[in-house]
Amino acid sequence: MHVFSRIVVLAIIATIISAMAAGVFMTSASAADGRAVFDSLKCGSCHKPGEKSVAVSLAQIARAYETPEQLGGFFKGESKPIIESEKPGMMKGQMPKLGALSAEEQKALAEYILGFK
Repeated sequence: MHVFSRIVVLAIIATIISAMAAGVFMTSASAADGRAVFDSLKCGSCHKPGEKSVAVSLAQIARAYETPEQLGGFFKGESKPIIESEKPGMMKGQMPKLGALSAEEQKALAEYILGFK
């Protein structure tokens, strides 16, 4: 490889790294997979896809919330739940974990849950 070609390649790599640092490209945090967030928080221990078990089902949640932003408001603690659980105290312990998620993770989680409509 010629010196000029190496300089061009290094310049391209530096540009990509700078863009990633500035958030231009999706990073692992912004590319959060809703299912992975759901699994990491162990939401499935209580919330099942189509059946009510310990808590309301994902389908019930998806029918109650219209948009990811609306469900995200609940995750952030900005709004009360639209659908009430018979055991609200159980979810109360999970709220700090939901609030600590990045905006991208909250959106990915909301989109995953709303996919159960």
